[in-house]
Amino acid sequence: ADNVPGVKGVGEVGAGKLVAKYGSVEEIYKHLDELTPRQKSQFEEAKDHIGLSHELVTIKTDIPVEVETEQMKVNQEYSPLLADLFEKYEFSSLNKFIGHISVEENKPDAELPEAVHVRVGEVIKAATKVGICSLITEGADSSIFTKTVRIIVGVRYDNRIFVCEGGINDLKPLLEDSAVGKCGDDLKRQMNILAASHVNLQGKLYDIPLMHYLLDPEKSHKIDILSQSILGVSLGASDKNSLPTTGSLFDDISPNEVNRDRSKEAVVLLLLKERFCEDLAKNSVSDLYDKMEEPLLKVLSKMERNGVKVDLSSLKVFADHLRQEMLEREARIREMAGEPSLNISSPKQIGTVLFEKLHLSDKPKKNNNGTYSTEEATLLDLADKHPIIDEILEYRAVRKLLSTYIEPFPGYIEPADGKVHTTFNQALTATGRLSSSNPNLQNIPIRSDRGREIRKAFVPSTKDGLILSADYSQIELRIMAHLSCDQHLISAFKQGIDIHAATAAKIFGVPHEQVTADQRRIAKTANFGIMYGISAFGLAQRLRIGRKEAQKIIDDYFANFPSILSFIEDTKAATRETGYVETLFGRRRYLPDINSKNGTVRALAERNAVNAPIQGTSADIIKMAMIDVDEAMSQVGMKSKMVLQIHDELVFDAIPEEIEDLKRIVIDRMENVVKLSVPLT
Repeated sequence: ADNVPGVKGVGEVGAGKLVAKYGSVEEIYKHLDELTPRQKSQFEEAKDHIGLSHELVTIKTDIPVEVETEQMKVNQEYSPLLADLFEKYEFSSLNKFIGHISVEENKPDAELPEAVHVRVGEVIKAATKVGICSLITEGADSSIFTKTVRIIVGVRYDNRIFVCEGGINDLKPLLEDSAVGKCGDDLKRQMNILAASHVNLQGKLYDIPLMHYLLDPEKSHKIDILSQSILGVSLGASDKNSLPTTGSLFDDISPNEVNRDRSKEAVVLLLLKERFCEDLAKNSVSDLYDKMEEPLLKVLSKMERNGVKVDLSSLKVFADHLRQEMLEREARIREMAGEPSLNISSPKQIGTVLFEKLHLSDKPKKNNNGTYSTEEATLLDLADKHPIIDEILEYRAVRKLLSTYIEPFPGYIEPADGKVHTTFNQALTATGRLSSSNPNLQNIPIRSDRGREIRKAFVPSTKDGLILSADYSQIELRIMAHLSCDQHLISAFKQGIDIHAATAAKIFGVPHEQVTADQRRIAKTANFGIMYGISAFGLAQRLRIGRKEAQKIIDDYFANFPSILSFIEDTKAATRETGYVETLFGRRRYLPDINSKNGTVRALAERNAVNAPIQGTSADIIKMAMIDVDEAMSQVGMKSKMVLQIHDELVFDAIPEEIEDLKRIVIDRMENVVKLSVPLT
């Protein structure tokens, strides 16, 4: 839980017995010969880090405290700011702690309209008249097929807010009424819960976190934080007039959720919806929500419920192959190092071998604790010094693939249908890209041979079915060509010629047909690197060349593509004036640090200013394509399913008799979703 490594394989009970017997960790190491062979091996492997780990978890009780207890109290004025900070850096426990303090302070809430508890029929009648209601749907657990256990609805009517809790059968007519909009927290999840109970949530959806995401993408979008920071209302423990929570139904819900006042939340959702609708209009992003994010929410809900079938047997075979590869690489690394007992998972031991025994660097980089740095960037700089470097990097890549992607996969299989149902996160990344979790499919290295082996485990759900994959070719370079109006790039894309070879021909001043493989490689790195604001130092590292040579490549690039340089400089200048950048479709990313006096901070903001419109526009295009493809498939009643989105790629679970029609739909909708100065292919 604290991310401090202990002795792998020795649990709390076993550790307790050993400490009880020997008195301390130091004494255990003095008596290693008395342990079982397995325990002895486990402690020997941990020897390099266990001392530091012990120091890290030891609580110091002798530090002089020079402030009074009263001075340590949290100023409630800063609670929302602290909550955002803790959310950003994933300090979950501290965030809950701040929430508890807010309740303990007992600061009175801002005044809310009173929630009047009425019968289901009255709420339905009122919602039908006003055309909008707030919705809170709770499931029994986190499964995609969880049963609905609780539904709360709120309606603002006649200067009052009616609230009711009702059963699924009583509320089904309202939930499926397309004339009544619904506002809520994580409506995609609520759609999935209701769908498991055979209810198809209809009407315009006002997802509060998603609306706030368009207004301020890098802030927290949690309802309790928004309620506190925007309305001055705490969604803490229930009072005697609120709808009761039933503890037994919420075993899989966090304590924060259990203690939340749901009737108050129903009111807050309506107020935030009204506020955010106004703010979206003021910031000219209403269309972005109405035409892109809201329709996409419904598409993603379907995709999550569709799920994707995974062939665990093929994954197991591949995992066994990777474990064997690790053993072989371990043997080669130990042989090259001349250390038969070398622990390859120990950065300290690896550093000692590389820099004290093999002397691969005159001035090796060190970490703060005095050990040698063996991180990937450091090792890449040494790649041409000794073959052991490539072996270590490959060993680590295999280990990460196993532990991060392959071994956890069985735990994500839904027993009810044998599929993986990933969660698509629509309001998480600063650029507008979708991400996924449980499992995270976006990070599978699809361009590598090993990554492709993992992808092979995604199989059709029907006996003779097919997996269809479609992605855009070099979409971000095409967007850069469009935004910069660079005629050389535009012409190359229109002619369908190799864009990297065309770039190399310009940079190196040679005919297209005489471009070498190495020149094309350099041009490809420059094409993508410059779009991300790469420096001469960064380009030199990637190409493993000198910094002066890298700077010359960048200078030659801009000399031959001056409109790209103009686009970059104009974008940075405009961002300094407005404080934000926009995608082609109006999605904003706010970058206040672009005017920072700190050069490092400012440089990062400048890189983001150039990259965000390109990456964000790419994200917007794939989102619109998903909406269009889904609509076209639904119109003809296809049984094939869209199941995954991974960056600029869509994956379909197709049935054989529909495959040709599906291909036509996908190609047509993806290529024609928007007209740029270059073709989308």
